[in-house]
Amino acid sequence: MWCLSNCLTVGKRWKRLTNRKKNLRHTRPDTEFETTSLEQFSYSTIPLHIQHSSPGANIGGPDPTVIKVTKTVRLLRILPKRVNGLLTCRIRSVDLNAGTTPKYDAISYTWRLTTQEETNERKDETSKIIVCNNTRLPVEENLFNCLTQLEKNGRHYDRDLWVDAICINQRDDCERNEQVSIMADIYSLAECVIVWLGAADKLTRKASELIERLSQLKDDDMFTISPQAFDNPHNNSLLGYSNSPEHWKALALLFGRRWFTRAWVVQELILARETTILCGDCTFDWEKMVRVSDFLSKRTSANTFKEHIFDDIDRHLLSYKNPTKLDAIKRDIDTRADNIILHTLVRCRTYDAEKKHDKVYSFLGLASCRSLDHPELYPNYNESVTKLYTDVAKYILEISKDLHVLAHAEGDDFKQTKGLPTWVPDWSVREDLGLRITGYTRYNAAGMLPCFKKIQNGDKLVLRGFELDTITRIGETKKEVNRTKNCRNWLDMRDELQREYPTTDYKDAFWRTLLIDTDPSRTVPIKQPWENAFDIWMKLSDYEPSETGKQRAAQYEASFTHSLNLRLFRTARGSLGCGTSSCKIGDLVWIVQGSRVPLILRQVPQAATYELVGGTYLHGFMQGEALGGREFQEITLV
Repeated sequence: MWCLSNCLTVGKRWKRLTNRKKNLRHTRPDTEFETTSLEQFSYSTIPLHIQHSSPGANIGGPDPTVIKVTKTVRLLRILPKRVNGLLTCRIRSVDLNAGTTPKYDAISYTWRLTTQEETNERKDETSKIIVCNNTRLPVEENLFNCLTQLEKNGRHYDRDLWVDAICINQRDDCERNEQVSIMADIYSLAECVIVWLGAADKLTRKASELIERLSQLKDDDMFTISPQAFDNPHNNSLLGYSNSPEHWKALALLFGRRWFTRAWVVQELILARETTILCGDCTFDWEKMVRVSDFLSKRTSANTFKEHIFDDIDRHLLSYKNPTKLDAIKRDIDTRADNIILHTLVRCRTYDAEKKHDKVYSFLGLASCRSLDHPELYPNYNESVTKLYTDVAKYILEISKDLHVLAHAEGDDFKQTKGLPTWVPDWSVREDLGLRITGYTRYNAAGMLPCFKKIQNGDKLVLRGFELDTITRIGETKKEVNRTKNCRNWLDMRDELQREYPTTDYKDAFWRTLLIDTDPSRTVPIKQPWENAFDIWMKLSDYEPSETGKQRAAQYEASFTHSLNLRLFRTARGSLGCGTSSCKIGDLVWIVQGSRVPLILRQVPQAATYELVGGTYLHGFMQGEALGGREFQEITLV
């Protein structure tokens, strides 16, 4: 009786499903039906067997100083057949420490929508449903688009994929911490990293065309091109129809996609054995993108994309320099350069992360600093950001032969994380800060004196140095002058110094200070005078400039806008400097053992301690000129 009843029930269900399939044969599947007819996916069905403490941990609970990392991960495979019209996949767990490493590809993408246009059109992102192990699993729209494109391409039916949003249980803090700690292993062991820039738009093909035309040129020819010179015969002869407003806008928007600003993509791309770049159904060559990015970083300024045809672009999202930054990080990794973690943090200050912790965690795998000697750097999202940033600053000081990290603590204007010591950089601030010269190795303000540093009483830093000068007048920031084209205060400061010190050429010192005395070829000091170029760019000249003069002015503008978060100032002894915009009248300029650039300090009232304001360029004192006959003393930074 039970068998008959059960068969009748199954028969009725089969008839209903058959009728439903007939009705849906020529229509889009009913998503509501699909989501409600399947159970919700549960990570408990595919455990990772993670061990969070050693067998010798205290009986009362796990020892937080003992870290035992396993390398078990989940892998995803797209299946060739859909279930009721839904994209279908299978997920399983594997051990990366096993004798034979499983073959898989890893996806690098952004969780959020990928373009400004998409964000404006859809403020509230909706999740999509896929079928995973015969259960329903919601995924964000951008990932859904990626999986759908890979399904369409068909090459992953017999290959496993690793994708963080699916392969990590994001609601399990312990699992997430552990998986983040082995992220570098996951991407370096993948056979290929698939970079998903997002769905294609109407301009994506034009961006591809311009990249192809530019990358076909020799370097000498490429660097004669003026971006956005649409009517320039020389441009047209080299680029043909690709030298159009639409093509340049398409290129700007392609590099403006969110993937180019995401912190986690750095190690995901750099550790890749092989890379495939997808934007919808368009495929891009990474090496060509890097070459074009390098060209744009040297031939464009922060003002390049301000023409009227680009008014609808959020210029904060224009990240055309980022591919060449990533290439520089990769070179550091390949050559095993010193202080990779600090240089990466500096290069990637403008990169975004959903959590402030990830502005550090996303780079640790590159520097191989996941050591048992530094358990404080093991990913722990329950730890405060203040402690993490302080710990990583201490770690950098410990492994460094210099104090370069201090030059990137930029003062009150760039501190959003409460409670940080003044000498600790706030990596959550997404601004291009400092002199914008990675490493500052072209400067040597403290000469060959050995580095001196001691951390006392928790977070106080003891240094050795001497007070050089006092800031007595400050001008506008470079960003303000670039925006308003009004530099009257600067010119007054320059003329004031010329009257006080008539034997010194302050016109020369003025334009050199604004460029940190470095030209695009990284030559220090700048050999070819650019005084007239500044006047032409700022429209201060009383004559009609030649075409050569205009070209020099454009080159000056590109160098000037490379570092905008700086303020021009003068000192009591008649020096010109350009340092962090946080500086104020009365701040002190110090030469400190181990720092390649002078540091701006602010004395704490009624205390024998100082606050660090930031690093600075001080004209005439960048190569050890101030060291003779000086008496050094210990000072404490808080």
